[in-house]
Amino acid sequence: MLAVIAAVLSAATRDDESGARLFEEQRYPEARTSLEAALRRNPGDAGAAGLLGRVFYEENELDRAVEWLEKAARLEPASSAHPYWLGRALATQAIRGSLVRRAALAGRIRRAFARAVEIEPASLPAREALVEFYLAAPGFLGGSLPKARAEAEAIRRLDPLRGHRAFARIAEHRGERDAATIEYDRAIREYPRSADPWYWMERGAVDRRDWTAAFDAVDRMLRAHPEESAALYELGRLATLSGMNLDRGEASLRRYLAEHRPKDPEPSLALAHDRLGDIELRRGNRTSAASEYEAAVRLDPGLLDAREALGRMRWAGDR
Repeated sequence: MLAVIAAVLSAATRDDESGARLFEEQRYPEARTSLEAALRRNPGDAGAAGLLGRVFYEENELDRAVEWLEKAARLEPASSAHPYWLGRALATQAIRGSLVRRAALAGRIRRAFARAVEIEPASLPAREALVEFYLAAPGFLGGSLPKARAEAEAIRRLDPLRGHRAFARIAEHRGERDAATIEYDRAIREYPRSADPWYWMERGAVDRRDWTAAFDAVDRMLRAHPEESAALYELGRLATLSGMNLDRGEASLRRYLAEHRPKDPEPSLALAHDRLGDIELRRGNRTSAASEYEAAVRLDPGLLDAREALGRMRWAGDR
């Protein structure tokens, strides 16, 4: 009997480890199968439950993501990761929902991120999520500029680099572009080995639809960090968003697909195919666009943008 129990526990451990590895490699359908097997053997495995919730989050099955992340949080109440990812899943539901839905979810989102911080006060992702919540939510739903600043101060004490980002986000929210630029410039100057400030600067430019500044940030990042493969994906993303530099965007994405094997949280190969589909669609090459979207969905069946693009094209008779 002891040998049987040991074999079951060993198999569950192998499934759990395999699921984690597959998740990191962004092979989400296979990760889901492995993690579900681990949970059938051991329904109390909080780590597998939380990771399965994250798989469903990546596959855009948000109701199931919330269900499993809530279960993981109950099974392992001392882990800050579960409420943090629960907050992420709820926030995505809110973003995609109606105003009524957003209002209904606001309290749960805030409580999830606050719980993650309560469990682990040094959790930078959870504190950054609270900054974003306090900036985005209206006051009657818990939004608060003073609370956002308090979280930014805490982040700066924990990690001065990410503190620059937090205060830049507050400045951007207030329309204080010069103040945000000062924060990003200081981050670049003080932490020359990090590519992160360039990404932050680019995304701030995207938010205000300043495409020239966004491309410039990526170009400057590549000069400072030529090894930064994810910047190739960013060039493709900018091309699809702006309609500018489509040839360069395509070449960058194809190089990303050929040369890079991303791991979580880098942009996946499925996302690169999705962006190539967007570029082909902008060019009017609908057959080529559909082929790229199909490649994206084969790699990641839960990739919502690619699935919706294919649905629109099929409705129009392109496929």
